Amino acid sequence: MKTGVIIATLGGPRHIDEVPEFIKRFLGRELPAPALKAVVERYRIIGGSSPLTRITANQATKLNQALGHDYLCRPAFRYTTPFIEDAIDSMTASGMERILFLPLTPFYTSATTGEYIAHTQRYAESISLSLPLSFIHSWYNEPLFIDCWVEKIRNEHFEEQGYYLFSAHSLPLRLSDEPYRAQVEETVELVASRAGIVNWALGWQSVPASASEPWITPSVEERMEEIAAAGFKSTIVVPIGFTADHIETLYDIDIAHRQYAQAKGLLFRRLSSLNAGDTFIRALTEIIRKQQ
Repeated sequence: MKTGVIIATLGGPRHIDEVPEFIKRFLGRELPAPALKAVVERYRIIGGSSPLTRITANQATKLNQALGHDYLCRPAFRYTTPFIEDAIDSMTASGMERILFLPLTPFYTSATTGEYIAHTQRYAESISLSLPLSFIHSWYNEPLFIDCWVEKIRNEHFEEQGYYLFSAHSLPLRLSDEPYRAQVEETVELVASRAGIVNWALGWQSVPASASEPWITPSVEERMEEIAAAGFKSTIVVPIGFTADHIETLYDIDIAHRQYAQAKGLLFRRLSSLNAGDTFIRALTEIIRKQQ
């Protein structure tokens, strides 16, 4: 059976001039000029664009090679071209017999994975899609996915007595009973146990400055204060909540969190993101092939 695989992320601006339109699509509204200027400046600091579209395309290419001729894997983005709709149309035109839709986050919440799935279902219904359409989500505890992070810890910055700070995107507190929070916590515990880490904590990041309601805590910054107060001299950040580099790793972690750690007297290091690494591609290949 010819299987089309859509791997989906939010996307990102490919050039600094695309930032305003991307943010408008993402938020569903235009930002006030001062707030937009601050966002544009963050993208300028990290190089003027997001690497996420390029990384996702590279992941799709490698998955095509790993999966073989019975599969056709394509990248798709919620807020950037090619959109999810474009990928579905392409799969139909390419003669696929079914479609698998894989959001590239292993954790489920209605705010991200659930929204992607609902959006895709609405489009499929609007065009009376005749192909079977299946969704893959909640792969947070897949053995090879856990191996990805254990391998990185062992190969990049393993310190038996080091302090590892796992980081994931926060959510409004009202969503904390959804699977996301518990899934992130379980993944962190699995990775820490398998890697043999003694000192570790989970911190939540990227709460919008304009947030008008409580979000999940403790924040990464609060965790850093605890680490410094406990007498540790350094911390190794594990971006467990993200599978590829984008603004929340390249700015929020690498710039803002680094500065905060240094202000607290901590040496700061970050594990690289999974991106299109070989172990991660093997993990995704196994996850996809289970959908027989």
